[in-house]
Amino acid sequence: MRLKKWLILSHLAVVITPIVSALLLYMLILTYNKKVQFTEYMNAVAKFKYYEEKLGNYKIYTEADMENKDTAVDYQDKDDVKINLYNGSGQAIHAPGENSDYTKSREEIYSHLYEIVTKYNLYSLKKPVFYRGELVGFYEIIIYRGDFIKQINIRTIIIAGMFAVIILLVFLTVIILLNRKFNRPIKLLIEGMNDFAEGGKKSVKYKSRDEIGELIKNFNSMKKDIEKKQEIIDFQRKTKQYMISAVSHDLKTPLTSIRAYAESIYNERDLDMPKIKSRSSIILNKSDYMKRMIDDLMLYTVLTSDYKVNFVEVWGNEFFEMLFSGYEQNCENRNIKLEVDIDADYTIKVDVKQMTRVIDNLMANALEYTPPNGRIWLGAFSLGKGLPPWIKKDFQKDIISWREKGCIVVVKNDGRGIPEDERKKIFMPFYQVDKARNKTSQNEVGLGLSIVKLVIKKHCGEIKLFSDENSTAFVCWFPIYSKGED
Repeated sequence: MRLKKWLILSHLAVVITPIVSALLLYMLILTYNKKVQFTEYMNAVAKFKYYEEKLGNYKIYTEADMENKDTAVDYQDKDDVKINLYNGSGQAIHAPGENSDYTKSREEIYSHLYEIVTKYNLYSLKKPVFYRGELVGFYEIIIYRGDFIKQINIRTIIIAGMFAVIILLVFLTVIILLNRKFNRPIKLLIEGMNDFAEGGKKSVKYKSRDEIGELIKNFNSMKKDIEKKQEIIDFQRKTKQYMISAVSHDLKTPLTSIRAYAESIYNERDLDMPKIKSRSSIILNKSDYMKRMIDDLMLYTVLTSDYKVNFVEVWGNEFFEMLFSGYEQNCENRNIKLEVDIDADYTIKVDVKQMTRVIDNLMANALEYTPPNGRIWLGAFSLGKGLPPWIKKDFQKDIISWREKGCIVVVKNDGRGIPEDERKKIFMPFYQVDKARNKTSQNEVGLGLSIVKLVIKKHCGEIKLFSDENSTAFVCWFPIYSKGED
């Protein structure tokens, strides 16, 4: 529930609950009073009838003796019943609490005759007394409602206490709900923020669809994003430190050789031309190696930045025929057989220069580790096409499920495979696997496979490594584009 709606409902509850409670309590009192009043009224009627029999005697109003008048009220009723007697002219002849000469006016004495008058604190009945057709006096019976008033006062106190308890419960409930709805989640959020500021990784656990719940959800999401970005930054920082260390080490070795051979040429005056050429050749090779390292390092740095690839739309068969050409001579020189298999009847968007770099690096890697009389396969296949038999059945299942909605490029070679625990690390810059695959000779810089992976990612693709004891295959996946698709 939204906080605005919740606050409106809580305010209405605070206002309406006491009113409804008061009405209910009032109705309960009213119902109870009606029951009590009926019983009390019937008791009063019975008492009126009892005393009327006594007070109907005309002698009470004609005799001067007060003894009969005083004993008219029973002892048990002396605190609850009062009797006033008047003669025919309205003068009091027996009126406890009044002056002896007290006289009621004609209007007062004749008002409400034969009528039971009900007041908050008493019942009263007034009737005339006749003797031989002549008015001799009036009697007035007053029954006080002491027990009723006492019960009313007790019930009033009880009702007031109940009403106060209800009000207190309402406010306590509202306070608890406010604490649960506002204070508790805000406290959790503050604790989560403080924990995050101190480097903690605990998420704030609070499930609600209100604004505070959304705030906490967004905070957790933001926290995860920051943590992921921080992990990326830490990884990049460590990678840069590792690269700086690796580059420094790899540059130090050829520089040492260059300096040593340059000093020998400079210091040894009796060197003949063949030795000078030999040592100069070594210096040039070391310089070329350093240049390749710097070029690869610069390319790696560019690819890890916001570098935009220059895409062009090409037809698969024509492009891969061009891309896979030019490696036959290198294979023949090493007594390696090269097989090319292209079935790429589709359109793709590529950066031709960078894709050439990808195949060059993968072929250089394959040539380096393929033994004499071994074989290297180059292949490009589109979606829905069958795979050639040289792709092993162990690899085909994963490749078929992986190449959906795209095409694959495969570079496979014979030779010793890569251990399972090293395959995920093979694409790390300068990573060495038993001094194999990523950096194995002085002609290899160690960034080749890292650059391959970065280029493929720039093409919105992926690369996977499949290897067993006798062969290794690098499989690259690329999306296929329809005409007019961006």
